[in-house]
Amino acid sequence: MTPATRCDPDAAGFLGDVRSLVAQVGRPDGEAAAPFPVASSRIDTVPALRAFLTAYRQDVFVAEEWPVIVRAHALASAGQARELIALDREWSVQARRQEFSGSSFRVGQRQLGKLRPFKDQRVVQRYLAAIEAGEAHGWHPLAYGVLLAVFNLPLRQGLVNYAVQTLGGFVDAVVHSRRLPERECSAVLDEVCAALPKGLPPLPDSALFAAA
Repeated sequence: MTPATRCDPDAAGFLGDVRSLVAQVGRPDGEAAAPFPVASSRIDTVPALRAFLTAYRQDVFVAEEWPVIVRAHALASAGQARELIALDREWSVQARRQEFSGSSFRVGQRQLGKLRPFKDQRVVQRYLAAIEAGEAHGWHPLAYGVLLAVFNLPLRQGLVNYAVQTLGGFVDAVVHSRRLPERECSAVLDEVCAALPKGLPPLPDSALFAAA
């Protein structure tokens, strides 16, 4: 059972073929997976794992990334490409202070690139053009917000899934290092994920659920 299905039952049932795409954005692969082993190398006790995941939940998701995902989602939904590009530049100041900023825009650009065939999505095409022109970066959280908007996915579930996938990546890296038992790591992950919904930012009613 994956972290997503353990921590948010609703997340397991939505997205269809899009599910894997969104999961990849929430949980980087390839080169962008580097932050997981890097961060996990500092964790060698269960209390340290709990403290790390709790701090990441509050300091990264609640304080920084969830709000910018919501803003990117709103701008993409409204077709406001100019404002989305401006948000990208604004976020650049914050993103460069984060430990894994390089991975953030590389995975974001890779996932946005998968939307290139969607020629009818003008906001996506303009965002991609700005990235290619060096006028934007395509940061990971913004890319995720755009994806949720393009595929008309439930915003609340998307935010929780984003956090669950990321936290699960850190836990998987700790388990893989064989420094801590998998059962104890999974229990800590469940505990931290259970508190995720309480930290969600205010969401517009219209964005809570995908259109029927």
